[in-house]
Amino acid sequence: MVKNEVRKIDWKYNLSEYWGALRRHKMSLSLLMLSVLVIELTGVMGSFLFKEIVDNGTLFADGSLPLKEFQFILLAVAGIFILSNLLHIVGLWFRNLFSAKIEVKMMNYLKMKYFRHIVKLDHGFHSTHKTGSLISRMNRGIASVERISDNILYNFVGTSLQLLIVGLSIAYFDVSAAVVIVGIMSSFILYSFFYQKGQEPLKIDANIAEDNEKAGISDVFANIDSIKYFGKENWISRVFGKLADKTEKTNYRHWRSYSWLTAGQVFIISTGTIVLLLFPILRFLKGTLTLGEIVFIYTIYRNLMGPMWGLIEGMQGFHRAVIDFQDLFYYGKIESEIQDAAGAKNVNIGHGEIEFRDINFGYKKRKIFQDFDLHIPAKSKVAFVGHSGCGKSTLVNLLYRFYDVSKGAVLIDGEDIRDFKQESLRSSMSIVPQECVLFDDTIWNNIKFSNPGASKDEIMKAIRFAQLDKIIREMPEKEKTIVGERGVKLSGGEKQRVSIARAILADKKILVLDEATSALDSETEFEIQKDLAKLMKGRTSIIIAHRLSTIMHADLIVVMKRGRIVEMGSHWALLRRGGEYKRLWGLQKGGYVK
Repeated sequence: MVKNEVRKIDWKYNLSEYWGALRRHKMSLSLLMLSVLVIELTGVMGSFLFKEIVDNGTLFADGSLPLKEFQFILLAVAGIFILSNLLHIVGLWFRNLFSAKIEVKMMNYLKMKYFRHIVKLDHGFHSTHKTGSLISRMNRGIASVERISDNILYNFVGTSLQLLIVGLSIAYFDVSAAVVIVGIMSSFILYSFFYQKGQEPLKIDANIAEDNEKAGISDVFANIDSIKYFGKENWISRVFGKLADKTEKTNYRHWRSYSWLTAGQVFIISTGTIVLLLFPILRFLKGTLTLGEIVFIYTIYRNLMGPMWGLIEGMQGFHRAVIDFQDLFYYGKIESEIQDAAGAKNVNIGHGEIEFRDINFGYKKRKIFQDFDLHIPAKSKVAFVGHSGCGKSTLVNLLYRFYDVSKGAVLIDGEDIRDFKQESLRSSMSIVPQECVLFDDTIWNNIKFSNPGASKDEIMKAIRFAQLDKIIREMPEKEKTIVGERGVKLSGGEKQRVSIARAILADKKILVLDEATSALDSETEFEIQKDLAKLMKGRTSIIIAHRLSTIMHADLIVVMKRGRIVEMGSHWALLRRGGEYKRLWGLQKGGYVK
């Protein structure tokens, strides 16, 4: 479920972010504004020329204007009209060119900015936010950039310039008509703005429902095998149906709320039109206004109707776009709880000695470690065993600095890991997890991921080390075989060999094996254990295992219970001691503790 993090639009923050992206293109923006000005000026020119034709045609009809002069005026009007239209076309071309250029660059800039920010957010953030919701918000937020830009350019800026030009033009002939038009437009805009302002919570609710729906879709497809194993296709469809119904209802409430908006807008325009016609007609009857001037005023006013309705539609779109924008910008306000210290340095691991020194740590109210101490000598193989929840994986999370200890310190070669840059720290270690989740890419690129600068020979060496070469040889596309989403086209053993190849290619002095073989069959496990034994040579190796048979040859076995070390020693020494380890060994029989 997506939390309702935001109930109010932060206009200042959102628009400052938008402007921050826009001002990177000042030259293109200036040329864009110039082209819009040309478009609006040439747009009004047609009405002015029509006024001249009507006024001079009236003079010609009553004999006040000679034929040759009237013909000259018509030719001049035609020439100006053609030139005006050419300028209008050129203005449109440049407007579309510069607007497209600015929008594409802004979308790419913001997409990369927020992608980098979200990727760098801490482990706690990513463990509490669903992938589907993140994708939905990113896509909706980036797409809103184009809508905001179009609304500002085509509706706000264009209409504002048109209103200014029209207002000055009408005021030149009839000040009272200009005042009426300003009053109509102001009432129209203010009514529309405040009405739409009140609809913001409904749009936010609609977005939240949509995010929940997409997060649900992501969960379904990520767990499609489990759904089919248990024959729950119809059940999950009903569950998703409830999410879809919620989306439908919230969207309907949002769009239904605009039913009174149009009615109010039509009333303002209709009333205003009647008032507007009254003043020019009265002046015409008094002989202080020509017929052409009346036609000019009414024509230019009618020409304003399209842009005005476009402005209101733009306001609606702008409101919705800013709300969508906020869905993305909200993440920009989130800061990682795990921050690099000022002056943090890159890791330079010498020996690979690890120490957990007097650490305290817990997840929120759940305490895991209290005054925990452990020293792991360089190039040693240390295994952690114990029931689920005893803290084995938490130690790895602390070593990788996914979380910070509340007391004490985690040290590598005697230096506090909080003094290192996070990316440098994590890239200085290698891991073979229980389940190797792969990118939907080739086997080659999935291995190369751990060391993008590796040579072809280095990658092939890693492939041979992991004994992947025999497997790849049987595949039609060899190492260029696409593994599918999350590596679904490979077996568990094949994925683990890719993971081992990654680790050997990374070639780090600290290696973590997080239940690397627990999900494999015995035969595959036996083969991979031989590869892992070779991989651990000369490295400081941390092994988390449930299957005790896999850690018999570790230099040190650490038996944990409820965040405490209850026993330490070699396999045979712990068996002779007859404590917790021997009890676990006896329970296993086949070598597995649940």
